[in-house]
Amino acid sequence: MRNLAIEINDAGLVVVDENAVLCTEPGFAVVSGTEILTGAAAFAEARLQPRATSYSYWSKLSIEPGSAVVPGRRSTAELAHAQLERLWRTVGEGVDHVIFVVPSTFDFEALGILLGIAEECAIPTAAIVDAAVASSINPYPDQHLVYVDADLHSVYVTPLEQSDRVTAETAATLESMGLSGVMDAFARRIGELFVLATRFDPFHEARTEQQVYDGLSDVLSRLGRDGKATFELTREDESFSIEIEQSQLLGAAQGFYRAVRQLIAQNRQSGTGLVVQLSDRLGALPGINAELARLDATTILPLEPGHAVKSVLASADALGLETDSVTLFRHMPWRGEPVSVELSSSAAESTLVPMEDDYACPTHVVYCGVAYPINGEGVVVGRSKLDHRRAILLQAETQGVSRAHCELSVVDGELQLRDLSSYGTFVNDRRIEGDEILKAADIIRVGSPGAELIVVREEESDGT
Repeated sequence: MRNLAIEINDAGLVVVDENAVLCTEPGFAVVSGTEILTGAAAFAEARLQPRATSYSYWSKLSIEPGSAVVPGRRSTAELAHAQLERLWRTVGEGVDHVIFVVPSTFDFEALGILLGIAEECAIPTAAIVDAAVASSINPYPDQHLVYVDADLHSVYVTPLEQSDRVTAETAATLESMGLSGVMDAFARRIGELFVLATRFDPFHEARTEQQVYDGLSDVLSRLGRDGKATFELTREDESFSIEIEQSQLLGAAQGFYRAVRQLIAQNRQSGTGLVVQLSDRLGALPGINAELARLDATTILPLEPGHAVKSVLASADALGLETDSVTLFRHMPWRGEPVSVELSSSAAESTLVPMEDDYACPTHVVYCGVAYPINGEGVVVGRSKLDHRRAILLQAETQGVSRAHCELSVVDGELQLRDLSSYGTFVNDRRIEGDEILKAADIIRVGSPGAELIVVREEESDGT
């Protein structure tokens, strides 16, 4: 009996059997008249035929005509059908059961459309498994376990309940900030480096722009492994080549990396260590492991390519594939032994990401000409000192200041301000609600007419 697992993700559909990864291809489609190109063939035409290209159909499955936003009033379901049908013709011979692995963000409408497409393609679907559950093999006692993944258009964090089995909870999603955007940022930066080094602009022509995207994954892989890479482009009989250092690209992705880290921080349980299972799609981005390592008491577990589909296929017996019905699995038995994690441990071993000024964590606040360092223990700002707490005492004549008015602390690599007062705390003349992330040059105001504290970042000495 031959089983197959197919992971649905527009950043890369992955197909595996018991022996190997059979194929990985992007969720791209190019419509040309009655013909629909999909996968790698479509990706190779995407910059040449941008108006005929769609790469959001898997994340926006719909049967509505025109939902694909390409010529011919195509629906996104039609493009998904074209890709899945072609894949099945390539890999489906002799397959008895297929397990689909889907993102935690798939709703019941998307699942229904997927099942309908599979039925039209005569795919013997036996089960559908949440990717977060499929990826989770070992329990981590006394830790908060999450799965972090991305598609072309979003990033999501799936908390996992750990009991006698693993259960996927509701995913938190960062919309409109996916792998497509960060890859565009890398590509534009590479274009700028070509202009600076050779005066050749690869984005001036569609064919050389396509070459940038064709070589982007390989270059990012080499940058992540070696810290540097050569990128070569050709135009007619000319050749252009540049040397790229990892540090030259990371600034282009810093906003994305920071957003991912904040999404994780916002969806972690307080008072416990955190274990982050990081998908290979995100883990392949140079420098992201080091950025996520800034999270407090966190262990980063980068997953290998195809991990989710390989893991679920190895546990196919637990899914009851011989039944006639198709079951959606958002929970599964553990398939490995419990793992003990030290709170200070981290699996990230990448070089630390050089931070842009806008994203570097401030180190001090200045009040009345004195710079007060902020660390993980924090400091309370107010009119009197609390027992066993570092404090910045404000001048007595300042009105509207509580005994403990606000608190500054470094949490998950960010400088956070928390209002503790009944009078309100203001940042750049805006009253804050809840916790506020601060950056260098922000001005904190408390009281009336107001005592001001300026947020600053200490620069490392350059030795001069």
